[in-house]
Amino acid sequence: MAVKDFHTYIRILEERDALYENYARQHGLTGKSLQMLLWLATYPQVTGQAVTQKLLAAKTYSTKQVVNATIKNWRAQGYLELLPLLADKRQKYLQLTAQGQKLATEIITPLNHYESEAFTKLTEAEQAQLLALTRKYHANLKAQLVKEKG
Repeated sequence: MAVKDFHTYIRILEERDALYENYARQHGLTGKSLQMLLWLATYPQVTGQAVTQKLLAAKTYSTKQVVNATIKNWRAQGYLELLPLLADKRQKYLQLTAQGQKLATEIITPLNHYESEAFTKLTEAEQAQLLALTRKYHANLKAQLVKEKG
């Protein structure tokens, strides 16, 4: 692949990230808080597992301070509550309140629709190829970044 093509691909990814950041701002959030809201709203239903501050930090590549500040803000607004984990009552898990779930639905439902519409404009073969190549690229990049950090 030519260097020019690689840079074009990276710019496309950066523009995609900027689209999500802009969407978040339109709804009074930051890009990071949108990511956290997505995890809070979907992870428990998909996995049956609780969301903790540690999980949010790991999944969004955020610092504990960023996660804690967001949680503190959302708790003050009535969107989120901390509940003790049954396995270890010293630890807390995060749960959206009814008000928080309403906020999540108002923000995430349209976003899911836009993403789905964009994806379904691809053929089934293109969808499969996009998924396979994106997984491979992400795994390779993650391995490189983790190796550098390690």
